[in-house]
Amino acid sequence: MVVFLEKVRVKTTFSIFDPVRVEPLELCYLKAVLNKMNAEAYILDRKFGFSPPEGLAPDLIVLTGYNTAENEIIRVSSAYKKKYPRAKIIAGGVHVQENAEYFRVDTIDYVFHSPSLRTFEILIEKIVNHDEIPLNHGVDSQLKEGWHLGKKESIYEDEGIKPDRDFFYAAKPRLKYLDKRKVALVKSSVGCPYKCSFCYCRLLNNGHFIPADYEKMIEEMETIDADYYWVVDDVLFSTRDEALKFIDIMEKRDSTLNIIGYLRADFICRERDLLKKLRNAGIREVITGFEATVNSELKEYKKTTDAASYPLAIALLKESDIDLTALFMVQPDYGLKDFNTLRKFIKSNKIDVYTLSIMTPLKKTKLYEEKEDLLIDKRPERYDFLHLVLRPKLPKFIFYALFYGLHIRLLSSKRVRGFLFNRSR
Repeated sequence: MVVFLEKVRVKTTFSIFDPVRVEPLELCYLKAVLNKMNAEAYILDRKFGFSPPEGLAPDLIVLTGYNTAENEIIRVSSAYKKKYPRAKIIAGGVHVQENAEYFRVDTIDYVFHSPSLRTFEILIEKIVNHDEIPLNHGVDSQLKEGWHLGKKESIYEDEGIKPDRDFFYAAKPRLKYLDKRKVALVKSSVGCPYKCSFCYCRLLNNGHFIPADYEKMIEEMETIDADYYWVVDDVLFSTRDEALKFIDIMEKRDSTLNIIGYLRADFICRERDLLKKLRNAGIREVITGFEATVNSELKEYKKTTDAASYPLAIALLKESDIDLTALFMVQPDYGLKDFNTLRKFIKSNKIDVYTLSIMTPLKKTKLYEEKEDLLIDKRPERYDFLHLVLRPKLPKFIFYALFYGLHIRLLSSKRVRGFLFNRSR
């Protein structure tokens, strides 16, 4: 069986700069399953120039993509159906998990909305064996009489499948997180233990959170020849015990890894005495979702952090020689004063690297339910956190001018300048 695994992408405003370039990890997991089944699988990602092999017709095509690629996935499925009418097409990925109904179209045969790789394996076995009896869980199947809808399912423990790393090694020189190069993605936990209203991750796996297994995570990183390891779990540690366990494992294994991970500001402040130990254990960069600089906004997001503690969190990371990427969201109803408050916060705290996004309700989140009647644009490609999908308080031109104007300070960052002047590396 020949299988094409394609990451469907939609370009954004910042695609021209391309500050983050990483492997399509979910496809690497699927390829590992297909390898075990002796399938001839190819990961396609046009971002890296990995196109379909010439002269090879697939039996199966799997399409995944971010929420912005919803329409593009359907368009690509149509193009593939015309070119390879006998091939079965599966739509899958994290966006599909919660939005399966949007992919039940004529040119897609299966909508895979399960978090389980074991269920994916069962589906592939059915396709190989031409078994037309549909699965009752995790998959919607297109039959002659219409769509058969599989029930949603959850996993409750790690399934023990590690991603195929061939793509990583093929693309390794081009993989990066800003100025950090040869970056490998690693995932251990599933979902998120917090309940922020804007967060999509907490919905995955039907809200069942599976915590990270740090021993297995570190073992996996040690098998990958990368310069940096980006742990894409929604939060790397949420408790002191988790951090202590990680530190203990790293010390016992005498590992020398450079790790990027997500930490909340409240954890950083609460466990400040562990930061230097975490630095010694390999934590080189922390990505922190501050979201807003005033508690009234954080309360609206159900963030449960205190904006008053943010300057301390920033200072503690600097003292511990841990790089920071700070994440902020700009509300559509921001006025001149709000933009100025955020600008002053970034400047006064000397934040070197940060990202700004426009508050964007994603389908199926609590925030989307609350704002749906107010949406002025429902095109998926506009939900890239860089476009207004809610009516702004200011005229659009002024809003966008202030929003993109906040990015100018990034040009004073040594890391950003280093990235811009060494993009060909």
